[in-house]
Amino acid sequence: WFAFAMGAFGEAGIESLFLISWNVAGFRRTHDLIKSHYGSLDVFLARHQADILCVQETRVNRQMFSSLAESKNLGAITESYESFWAFNELKGTLGGMNGVAVWVKKDLAKGANATQKVFEVDDFDREGRCLMLDLGSLVVFNVYAPHLKKPEESTRKLQFLELLQKRVERVQSEGKMAIVCGDLNLTWRSADVHVNSLYIKVVENCIAGNSDWFVDSKDLQTVAHTMRKQSISSSECEDWIRVGDAMKYLQSSLVLPLHEALKMTKAMPDQRHRSCRLVGLALSEESGPGAVCRRQIWSSTSSQTPSQALEDLKDLKGLDPTEWTEIVLEFGIIADELIAHGQTPHAVKELPCVEHLRKWLGNGLLDTFALCHPDAEQRFTFWMQLANMRYLNKGSRLDYILCDKKMQPFLVTDSKTSLAGATEDCEAHTAEAAWNAATQFGRWHGAHQVQKSDGGGLSLQQDDMTLNDTQFREPHTGILYTPPKYSDHVPVCACFAGLKLQPQLNARWTETRGTQPWTSQSTLTALFSSKRQRT
Repeated sequence: WFAFAMGAFGEAGIESLFLISWNVAGFRRTHDLIKSHYGSLDVFLARHQADILCVQETRVNRQMFSSLAESKNLGAITESYESFWAFNELKGTLGGMNGVAVWVKKDLAKGANATQKVFEVDDFDREGRCLMLDLGSLVVFNVYAPHLKKPEESTRKLQFLELLQKRVERVQSEGKMAIVCGDLNLTWRSADVHVNSLYIKVVENCIAGNSDWFVDSKDLQTVAHTMRKQSISSSECEDWIRVGDAMKYLQSSLVLPLHEALKMTKAMPDQRHRSCRLVGLALSEESGPGAVCRRQIWSSTSSQTPSQALEDLKDLKGLDPTEWTEIVLEFGIIADELIAHGQTPHAVKELPCVEHLRKWLGNGLLDTFALCHPDAEQRFTFWMQLANMRYLNKGSRLDYILCDKKMQPFLVTDSKTSLAGATEDCEAHTAEAAWNAATQFGRWHGAHQVQKSDGGGLSLQQDDMTLNDTQFREPHTGILYTPPKYSDHVPVCACFAGLKLQPQLNARWTETRGTQPWTSQSTLTALFSSKRQRT
């Protein structure tokens, strides 16, 4: 057997390993869509060139694998892959939720062991939030971390992360490499959240403690997205406001005729006081009977000066500066000033958990995406679909592939070609490229359109398989942009080259059978078949 296994891996180790991790938000529906588009899960995984697929939030229970036929229909049994499952064994309303599963190419899975008894604490293991797959010299932890519904649940989530780290470090102490992948329901960098969703602390009615950014207490209570939380260091409560709302609150406007606006902008120095900085110019135009709209003609990110933009407008339109042409001068602060003070929602609501993850990444594991794409802007893996947020690319990066530091030399890190959405005029790391990728250059329609008519971003799109096929790319380290209907998350991926994986030599674990319920059915079938033959 050992000689056979070594032949499958090769003496020099496998040439490459491509791992995909994906929160499918309900595997049965996602699997049905995959079959409707590509015929089978095998074909889908082959198109992705996946060696290992880890999925989270399967929402299936053990009873669904009561027969071999059902197991095949659910995609648990395929020709090219072997799968392992962890189930939520809690009773009541939580039963059947959560759940994770792993598909491994059969040449990699020879001798593999798996267990959902990862934490060795019954309350946690029974939730089916983690599966440990032992491939010999490499152990993969497939994780679906809790999503907090109440602040007091943070303590339990922290315990979840601590127990996970303890088990991972035990594996590492045995000389094995470890990968932790899945939906951690945490954002540890400000880059992992849309800028408008970052929170800033309000100190004595001043945003970020800046006296120029004063906010009235009554106004603070009426702002849409504010948060009040207990301070960790004292018994007092803290107020937080989102960046997007802070910008709106601190913004004011002034309407002037064109000639007055020209005079004012020419007289303005390059740098203004923060509380009255010019951040935009707009032309007020009639858009129909009794309707007026504003057309942006200059912003703080423009290469021109405000007066140059107004001069160009005057020349382009052939406007007479003395005539009444309304220009709207927008005063406020630029986003970058606020972002510098911003914290992710998780860093505000779940700070101990975020700090734990940051410390773990500083010591034992690497965030493969952050390592390969440190300058990438607005690359998210989750959007609120019903709010149409994927089409706006306002989301967060909740899904990770964290690898052992010993694996860094093998990690494929080509950042120039691996991120989707780049064009000749748009570099891969930019926010524009991220929007291109999330919406397939605007060709995925907004989620809300599905409720109005057939088609749209959440439909089967069977008539446009070319658009569906854009999800398939060469193995790389980054993000795969699956069609919106498949899930409100998209997969993350990591590619390793030159790994020398050693085959699993240990005996089959008893727990492994528990991760493959259909194997008991095949054993019973073989037993009764043998009895019939003897009879």
